[in-house]
Amino acid sequence: MPKKIVIKFKEEKMAKDVVEETSQVEPEVSTAEIETKIQAKPPESIAAPKDLEASIVKEAFEGYDALMAKLQEIKIREQIFQKMLLEQDISIATIKEILSRWNAMREQVIGESASLIEKINAAKSKLETEFSNIETDLYISVVELDTLKYKESSNIPVPQELKAGLETKITILRQELSEKKKKIKELEEMVKTVTELPKKIHSLTTYTELADKLYEELKEKHGAKFGPRVDESLQKNIENIMQSLGIPREYAIILIWKEAQAPAS
Repeated sequence: MPKKIVIKFKEEKMAKDVVEETSQVEPEVSTAEIETKIQAKPPESIAAPKDLEASIVKEAFEGYDALMAKLQEIKIREQIFQKMLLEQDISIATIKEILSRWNAMREQVIGESASLIEKINAAKSKLETEFSNIETDLYISVVELDTLKYKESSNIPVPQELKAGLETKITILRQELSEKKKKIKELEEMVKTVTELPKKIHSLTTYTELADKLYEELKEKHGAKFGPRVDESLQKNIENIMQSLGIPREYAIILIWKEAQAPAS
């Protein structure tokens, strides 16, 4: 009797492989879920730490305020000293020595202004970069929101949570843009003021109110004598005192006023 022949088929691995590969495929995620995940991420400008702003922008603003305070202190010293000169007899040598102290303070402030300009420009550059990033994020968010509104108008369902999130985000970004723009403008004004400081420091730190008041009193007192030429006569007298004694206009006016108050001998 012939031997029975048994034919064995090789086990197919394809089905198993397909099953294994299929089991490794992640479940499908809807477009709406993907958009929700993307939009749920806070904008970079909001999520980013603000340490740099605290150390660069804040330092620039504080440095500028400190510099302006020093200018105001010089002006206060001028005001106090002018009042002293009006009430007391102070020698010309002492007047000039004290005024040289105020000038030294002015030069010190000018020296400090150079480094401050660098700080302000660094802060301005940082804010401009932040402004650009926020602006980009804002426009992208507006496009995304308008896209959702377009779908709604075409009767295509959209996630209302996503829409509300975009609306909130756009409001925040616009507020941030407004704040950055305001700070940038302030920094631009600060740079302009500090850059012009060497030319304008005397006008910014000189106290003129007392001298202006005394000048008007001198005009009234000598108006009858000089008539329409009273201003010309006073100006000439003031310039002569300034040149001969080497003192500023305000102090020359004070000395002329004091002389005019002295009793005639």
